[in-house]
This record gives sequence, structure tokens and C-alpha cells, in this order.
Amino acid sequence: MKTNPTPDLDQKRHRNKKRQIIVIDGAKGGVGKSLVASVISSILLAQGAAVTLIELDRANPDIARRFQNHAPVLLADLSDRDGWISLLGALELLDTQYIVMSMPAGLNGVEEIHDLLGQTLSFLNIELNVIFCLSRQNDSITLLDQSLTSGLAEFAVKAVALKNGFFGKDETFDRWRNSAQRQRWQAAGHTETYFPELHHQLIDLLETHPQPLHLLLASNLPIVLRLELGNWLQVAQNSLEILFDTDVGEEEALEEAA
Repeated sequence: MKTNPTPDLDQKRHRNKKRQIIVIDGAKGGVGKSLVASVISSILLAQGAAVTLIELDRANPDIARRFQNHAPVLLADLSDRDGWISLLGALELLDTQYIVMSMPAGLNGVEEIHDLLGQTLSFLNIELNVIFCLSRQNDSITLLDQSLTSGLAEFAVKAVALKNGFFGKDETFDRWRNSAQRQRWQAAGHTETYFPELHHQLIDLLETHPQPLHLLLASNLPIVLRLELGNWLQVAQNSLEILFDTDVGEEEALEEAA
């Protein structure tokens, strides 16, 4: 008699609604993960969506500082298997529609938790979407390929290769454009986007104003910076449009926040 290795657990209460966990990855530091996570979380909050943020950077918890007074923030540590199991256990207790998580540098032992990760996401009816932040260097492209074969992108319903404009204009990502890794990424049904560069004055502004980005539009900033931030947020939101599926119109939400 053939047996099912998966425990016969009651799944009814986990099937009420599809939740989404949006993971911003890059497998290395300095590729813009925290900024992209801040943009996504701010857009969702501006739309009135329920969001939980998971902070994984204990050395520099920028996400926690920015959102701790505006949304639930869960602190986690993925340095070992125990940390992964603790995080996966916490997912069962979260009831927000969206969970946003920016990964720390490194591949973070996904291989060690591979089967359990897939089972947990399926059982809890959580859709995993991955944004992989790219620089223009070969190692960044290689790490994206590893994510596709043995990392988080392997489990993603939607995965987006994000060309960060901080590293150059769209047309300068020629290594990625001509790579075999890009062909494999597309063959897996995943897509790509170009994320606009943020002006250096706005970068300084975000460092000194740790709050959700859409709230800065309603703050007492110089007009030119509010206009620049609003324009940039709209372009950034358009570049990530594939991820958003809420009832509130995107442009209307940003206009109301302004």
C-alpha cells in the first residue's frame, strides 16, 4: 500500500484566501534590496493593503526603522536551519494579505530547507513572488541563476529580474541581455524590469526620514523634492506593476497620498 509522506493535517483554515510573500533578493549586498522593499511596502500601504514586513538585517535594520510605526514588523534570523524553521512557523500566524521580506546577503541556506519550504508555502496557501536585484556584473547574473535552480526563485509563482538603474541605464545591462542565464530565466516563465535610479538628494532624504515613502509626499518637504519623489515613485511603481493585485487603483492611491 502506497503511503503519503505528507502529514494528514487540517488545511481548511489555511485555504480562505491567497496570501502573497514578496521576497526581494540579490544574494549580495549593495544591489538595492532595502530600497525596493521600501517602495513595494509603501505602495501597498498607500493602496490600503494589509502588510507585514520581515526584517532580516540585524546589523542595519532599515526596514524596521522605516515601517515599525506603520505596519507589523517581524524580526528574523536566517543564518541557520533553526532560523528558517522559526520563520516558516511564524508564517502560519500572520494573517495579512501581503508579507514583504528583503533578504540579507548570501544564499541563506535555502538548499537545507528546500523541501520544507515548498511544503509550507503550499500548505499555508501562500504565493511566493521574488524580485532579484541585478547589478551589471557577472557574479550578480550567476547568483540569479543559482536562485532559479536552488534558491527562492525556484518556488516563485512570479519572479522578476530587476535591473537597478543605480548601476546604469537599461541599455548598459548588456551582459544580462546576452546571457544564457537570461534565456533560462525567461524559459521558466519569469520576467524582467528596469528600476529607475533615485536622485542623490532623495537618497539623503530617505536616510534622514525613516518613514514609508508615500507619507513623505504629504510631509513638509520642499516642493521640488516632493515632485521629484512623487514622479520617481510612480515610475518605480509602474516598473513593478506585475506584482500588484489590489482593488485600489495605483495612480489614484499615490495621488491621494500626495
